[in-house]
Amino acid sequence: MASTFQHRLVGTIILVAIGIIFLPDLLDGQKVTYRENAASIPLRPALVELAEPVNFDSFDNEVAELLIEPAPTINLTAAKKAEPAVYKPKPITKAPKLIPLAKPVETTKLIPPVGNSWNIRLGTFKNSVAVDDLVEKIRKAGFDAYRLPRYKQAGQLNRLYVGPNVNKNELKRLLPKLQKITGLKGVIEKFDPRDK
Repeated sequence: MASTFQHRLVGTIILVAIGIIFLPDLLDGQKVTYRENAASIPLRPALVELAEPVNFDSFDNEVAELLIEPAPTINLTAAKKAEPAVYKPKPITKAPKLIPLAKPVETTKLIPPVGNSWNIRLGTFKNSVAVDDLVEKIRKAGFDAYRLPRYKQAGQLNRLYVGPNVNKNELKRLLPKLQKITGLKGVIEKFDPRDK
């Protein structure tokens, strides 16, 4: 009886030891190791020989020869005899009047309006392809149309907008035209440029 108990005890100790040693490695998964990228130091460049050594003594002799040359002399008596040139201004003639080729165009500076902007929400759709077709159809009719979200995202609702415009009354006038084009009744909402 003691021998079976001893065998079980030894087996249990071996199983516990194996679990303590190898189980953390199995549960840890793959370990991520980081390797630093070290730049290698380049080898010493080969020495380049100079074409020929420079002799500075020859430069000193050339400079000395240039300094020894005498400066040219000027005869002052001959210079006084020559008459100085006198500047005589030409008479000013009247310049012909220039005529512009084209009439000047009056330019007006557009001041951006201060206040609220408005847009028309025509609807919210699940099918993004249908929204793209409606945007193209509305743009061909001459209106500014866009969709939110700007890019197609799977499983997301797409809102169709026309505008924005500062004049709310102008958007009210556009509602019947848009209903004829799309068959949708629109709602006027405040424009928020932060919408995504």
